[in-house]
Amino acid sequence: MRETKHFVQGCIAIWKGKNLPLRIDLLIIRKKPGEVIKNEIGTFFLGHNIIEYKSPDDSMNIDTFYKVLSYACLYKADTDTVDEILDTDITVSLIRERKPVKLLRQLEKKYQVKQAGKGIYRIDGMLFPMQVIVTRELETDRHIWLKSLSRNIDIVQAEELLDSFDRLEAEETRTKAAVVVNLVSDLNSGVFEQIVNGGGRMSEALKRMILPELGELKELLADKIAELADKDAELADKNAELADKDAKLADKDAELAALKCILAEKEGQR
Repeated sequence: MRETKHFVQGCIAIWKGKNLPLRIDLLIIRKKPGEVIKNEIGTFFLGHNIIEYKSPDDSMNIDTFYKVLSYACLYKADTDTVDEILDTDITVSLIRERKPVKLLRQLEKKYQVKQAGKGIYRIDGMLFPMQVIVTRELETDRHIWLKSLSRNIDIVQAEELLDSFDRLEAEETRTKAAVVVNLVSDLNSGVFEQIVNGGGRMSEALKRMILPELGELKELLADKIAELADKDAELADKNAELADKDAKLADKDAELAALKCILAEKEGQR
């Protein structure tokens, strides 16, 4: 987190819908000349780095791949001066929790796909240098922030994330990192509740930061449970009302049957 704080230019990106103008929604990281990023993901970066992050529920297929490649082409071309951004100074990274096995197999048929580290797959021979990052496979001690963007982290991983946050010194970096910690704690509320309740290595400052989030989540859950209880009670009332109607109908049927028997007896006496 400390190594990349100066590189983030901001979010730009792309969306094309029917009768809508072209828009962009990608993270562009501009790396300063001479700046060094000390991990195997960042060493791949050049001057302009297009990053597409996919949530666990989003697909990453061959069309996704070429769509992101086209975004890089638009980023390169949409400048005031011809060749202002060199194609030799652009990289593209796709990030996802689960490994896109089918996509990598398809790419291997046309391009050279090599593993540059755990969870890091480089594709050579494309228009721009490209890499696919599988966060589930990344080494936790090197990439705790990326790896924690999941709904399935364990207590050890959560504590490592909190320790990493606690070691951050710059206030601006801590403010941005707190957003990630709160997001991860929302996605994994049960794990963080165990840490809070069990003590562990969490500092008091971290507890104060996370507890309000968990409290809000508990209130929301309680409201949902109460709402479901109300609906169950309402349904029970309706079921009881229907049962009462069924009983009344049964009584009427029995009464009608008795009347039919009396009528039949009278007819037989004539």
